[in-house]
Amino acid sequence: MNKYIKSIRKAANIGFYGGLILVILTVAEHYTANYLWQRVITVNDFTRMLMMMTGLFMSVINIAVILLYLRKNTPRLRQLDAVEDKLKGYASTVKSVYYTTFAVILVLCAFVVLSRENTLIMLLLLLVLLLLLNYPNMYKMKVDLGLNDEQMKELFGDDYISDNNNTK
Repeated sequence: MNKYIKSIRKAANIGFYGGLILVILTVAEHYTANYLWQRVITVNDFTRMLMMMTGLFMSVINIAVILLYLRKNTPRLRQLDAVEDKLKGYASTVKSVYYTTFAVILVLCAFVVLSRENTLIMLLLLLVLLLLLNYPNMYKMKVDLGLNDEQMKELFGDDYISDNNNTK
C-alpha cells in the first residue's frame, strides 16, 4: 500500500510543482523578453489566433473533463471495500489528472512563448489553481476515499493526527 501512496505523491508533485515552475518561467519570459533579447521567432496573426483558440479549447476541455472525472470517480472509489483497491484507483486517478494537466500546461507555455498572448497566461494560472485545489494530502485522501481513523493510522502512522482526541 505504501507504493500507492508514493506514486500518488510523485504524480502530484511532478504535475503541480512542474506546472508551477513552467508557468513562472513562462510568465517571466513573457514580460522580460522585450527588454532582455530580441525575438527571433515571430508568427503571423492567423497562427497567433489559431494558437490562442487551440489553447483556450485545450484548457477548457481539460478543466471540464477533470472536474467531471473527479465527480464521477471519487464516489465510486469510496464504495470499494478493500483499502488497497481504493488506493490503487486513487493513484490511477491522480496520475491521469496531474500528468494530463501537466502536458496541457506544457503546450500552453509553448503557445505563450510563441504567440505572446496574455489570455493564455490567465488560463495557465487557472490550470495551476485547479491542480492546487485537488492536491492530494492525507486528509483529502481520507475524505475522498472514506477511510476511518484506524485505516489512516495504518497508512500514515504517526504523521496522521486524528480529529477525535480522547485525551483527558
